[in-house]
Amino acid sequence: MRDIILINSKENSKIKTLIVNKIELLLMKKSLIEQYLSLSQIEKNVDALIFTSKNAFKSLLKNIEEYPELEIFRSIPAFVIGENTAQELKIAGFDVEYVGIDSHGAGFSSEIIPLLKNRKPLYFRAKKIVSGLDIKLLEAKIKLKQVIAYENKTHIVDKTFKPATKSILIFTAPSHYLAFRQNFGWDGSYSAIAIGMTTFGVFDSEVEGFISPEQSIESCIEFAKDLALKLP
Repeated sequence: MRDIILINSKENSKIKTLIVNKIELLLMKKSLIEQYLSLSQIEKNVDALIFTSKNAFKSLLKNIEEYPELEIFRSIPAFVIGENTAQELKIAGFDVEYVGIDSHGAGFSSEIIPLLKNRKPLYFRAKKIVSGLDIKLLEAKIKLKQVIAYENKTHIVDKTFKPATKSILIFTAPSHYLAFRQNFGWDGSYSAIAIGMTTFGVFDSEVEGFISPEQSIESCIEFAKDLALKLP
């Protein structure tokens, strides 16, 4: 039976996990003020929020705890790339207007461009992104503003933690794959599962890669177990 390992930024109780990234949630008040001059004017200048990551939403919640005046964001409609993230927004009392059908950043941008015409969206994003969603929206003449909500930093791992040959590795973000390669390179015997198209898109040509049927860690794990039974 092949080893199944989740390559992630935090431990998962359901599967063996190798942490190769550290997420730093950033304070955003200064950046928001620089763009909007006054937090009291946010509602006049923003009528849609965009989230493509749970980490971005977690950062906003942390900022609301730090700066209660940011509570205004709960009432601004949100456009969210995944159902799991959308559910977290709803539980926290946010107004979710649209949940993406396509889990790939490019597909999501195509879905929301017609919906954001004549709107003033604010995109809560990572410091580095690979989907190009911001570029596509700006090219479509969407009046997009952005704020960096978090940074994904590579965590250097001792080489003794390198997965065994023929392991099935689950990647839930492009940054996790890139950090894994930085730490260990790539063994051609590995099989890789991507949580979605954006992550799959950064796999190198030498990688035997698969895409999870659903965009959730649970689905990735079940898919990996099934794959382990079929692979030699």
